[in-house]
Amino acid sequence: MTQCKNCHHEFKGNFCPVCGQHSQIQRIKLQYIFKDLSLGLFNVDSGFLYTIRALYWRPGYVVKDYLAGKRVKYFMPVSMLIVLATIYSFLYHSLDIDVFQLPEKEPEFSESLYEFSTRLDGNYVYFTLAILPIMSFSSWLFFKKQRLNFAEHFILNTFAACQRLVMHIVFLAFLVRIKNTTQFNLFKNFETLLGCALTLWCFIQFFDHSKFKVVLLSFFTFFLTYVLLLTLLILYTYAF
Repeated sequence: MTQCKNCHHEFKGNFCPVCGQHSQIQRIKLQYIFKDLSLGLFNVDSGFLYTIRALYWRPGYVVKDYLAGKRVKYFMPVSMLIVLATIYSFLYHSLDIDVFQLPEKEPEFSESLYEFSTRLDGNYVYFTLAILPIMSFSSWLFFKKQRLNFAEHFILNTFAACQRLVMHIVFLAFLVRIKNTTQFNLFKNFETLLGCALTLWCFIQFFDHSKFKVVLLSFFTFFLTYVLLLTLLILYTYAF
């Protein structure tokens, strides 16, 4: 007999007759992330909206459930991130919004940096996927006592990124109204801070530390992520 990790029903066979979860649920490793991407990308079903609602009600507990094997009701996180990032990029270009609002290229402005920023503008799919390994490495480094592997931190940060992306998609409606105004950059700064707050909320619910310790370690995680991104950007400008 096998006990379902999702609903705890005891059964024989490969799938739980009550909730439909597979009997072979293993700890998440790197190969699971690629399986997530290949199997879930084109299977957007009711679990997609359910996962979005859950991420705004109990984000940290969603990740706990998922890592514990209770996955049947949740949409695969990496696939979900790709879908949301694609929606964001489509709306971003359709609404003709320039988040970076780059000035005309000046002599002291690195040509390679300018070109990089121009390419990044609106390509949220690439930016989000690029930052995830860095953010996951940072959280893995500072939350080592949780004994989670890198892939599990990747899933955590992917769910957190999905939560932020939904916010960014909703906020596009406000940005399109105030583009080319003095309020635009102020609103973007508010959006950035709110995104950090959402991730912090997810971390507080997920990690088994005191709230103060989670906030402190999260600050170090955000700071290291920023430093690593800045370092890579500087290396990019000098290399190209």
